[in-house]
Amino acid sequence: SEPVHLVWWMGCTTEAPTDWAEVEEVLNAYSAEKIGVTCEFKYMTGEQISRATQTGEYFDIAFTCDWYNDFATNVADGMFLDLTDKLENYPALKASVLDLAWAGSTVDGHIYAIPHMKDIGMEIFWILDSEYFLNEKGLEADHYISFDGIEEYLAMYKADYPDDYPYKMAKGGITSWENCLADWISMEYLIGLDWDAQGTDDELTVKSALEIPRWIERLKTIHSWYEKGYINPDAAVTESMGRAIAGVVQSGQGWFGAETIWSNARQKASYISRYDGPYMSTSSLRGSMTAVSSTTPYADEALKLIELMNTDAYYREVARYGIEGKHYVKNDDGTVTKTDLGNQNMSLWAYTQGHYTLGPVEASAFESVPADPDQWEKVFAGYADATLSAAMGFNYDLSPVMTECLAIAQIIQDYQYELYTGTSDPEEVIPEMLEKMYDVGLQNVKDELQSQLNAYMGK
Repeated sequence: SEPVHLVWWMGCTTEAPTDWAEVEEVLNAYSAEKIGVTCEFKYMTGEQISRATQTGEYFDIAFTCDWYNDFATNVADGMFLDLTDKLENYPALKASVLDLAWAGSTVDGHIYAIPHMKDIGMEIFWILDSEYFLNEKGLEADHYISFDGIEEYLAMYKADYPDDYPYKMAKGGITSWENCLADWISMEYLIGLDWDAQGTDDELTVKSALEIPRWIERLKTIHSWYEKGYINPDAAVTESMGRAIAGVVQSGQGWFGAETIWSNARQKASYISRYDGPYMSTSSLRGSMTAVSSTTPYADEALKLIELMNTDAYYREVARYGIEGKHYVKNDDGTVTKTDLGNQNMSLWAYTQGHYTLGPVEASAFESVPADPDQWEKVFAGYADATLSAAMGFNYDLSPVMTECLAIAQIIQDYQYELYTGTSDPEEVIPEMLEKMYDVGLQNVKDELQSQLNAYMGK
């Protein structure tokens, strides 16, 4: 006679949106009537969810991917439920996912999560300030500027404003720049396949990123930008850099159409230019997924709620934007505009909740950057030209070499911030890093993963 109450772990950078309790109340009233299920959404940082996992904290549903609440590790540890057979009872949910996308959530032929329909092919963009480059300098928008080609724009701004920095960054460096340099087996340990080797005899050779030529060349380029004064000198010790206060050139992983979101985040009109992609791999397909706990007594109720999130436009809209009239308003063209209160109190990782493609597109606050309500059709059509990984569907097991991996991670941690911000010289640092990494077992890691990949490909 009472709704089943579930616990759903959601990802966030700091804490739940300020107005989430009010939004959750609206969601629960709707889901209780529709499917007899209510839910407590617990927003957790990566550190918090790791701690909750280690201590065995209860949950029914969880956000997972390859960069947060690690999917492969949790499957290996038995934390997620095998959904293969149960999904047959939820045809609407299964049909909402592109066939190709299931490769990311499948391990040894079994499905352990629901992939979210979003940008599933990696595309990396420059985000450029429209006021400076288009209005002040009179340039025309170029939507395909190479990684090296952006230097012309950095130099232009530095010449006009010598006391300022065109690329202001925090210690993480250029956002998402590394995503299309390797088909990552483990980004944490800088292990993967060289995208530039796809289509050659070397395409299935496991490498350290520090041995991939394009990775090295880009680090050298970033270092040259630092020396030329394009990057803020304190980048390596700056914890964070919000888009609204960063420079006239930024970077991000997205899609043609994401300029509206980035313009709103920067609070300045922006245009975008792709410099990498699209690339499609196991890692890209695991960019955002939802899994069910292997120990929940409410597996069917959990799948009903996941299905509601991914197929019911109203429920999805409220979860993403909040309460209509308070946090957002609907526009005549089918888009929505977030209110000031919505921007302040309902800021969240919307793509981690469920399908990004379901529900209305967020409008831009700038007339010069109009939102395209049909952008997702164009995004998925663009994947026809994507470079596909030769190792699609490969799942690794690091447990045989975890001791070596942890030692490698510490070495990377010691160097990465200065290396990624251009503060240190890669020609000096990379050989030093590699020597230390091989001393603690990098070759063992490569050999183990190569053996696993060879066995997978042999199947």
